[in-house]
Amino acid sequence: MNATAARRVGLAIALSFASVVSAQKPRTISIRVENDVALEVLDWGGQGTPVVLLAGRGQTAHSFDSFAPSLAAFHHVYGVTRRGYGESSKPATGYLADRLADDVLAVIDSLRLTKPVLAGHSLAGRS
Repeated sequence: MNATAARRVGLAIALSFASVVSAQKPRTISIRVENDVALEVLDWGGQGTPVVLLAGRGQTAHSFDSFAPSLAAFHHVYGVTRRGYGESSKPATGYLADRLADDVLAVIDSLRLTKPVLAGHSLAGRS
């Protein structure tokens, strides 16, 4: 990400915490990452560099509802709910960091994103 894009992301986050931008509801997509596993992906829209927000363990992509619309002023913003939480599948296995990374790559491929910016909090920052 170039310096201008980084400043825009920082500005969007700052604006969201100041509650300057009202929240908009995202479109929900279900993306299959394995035969019997689909992940909940939220799409807040926007244009420009794609930004993929990765929720930590115990959270869903809705944890980004407060500031994702601010980012969408400058980027196309998506949020991923990891397996086992929210509306994503809850299989018996597949909860290690390498599987999370594979799941994120499958979402990126399915959405046909080119050079997305990934941002995660908590355990999702490991991917």
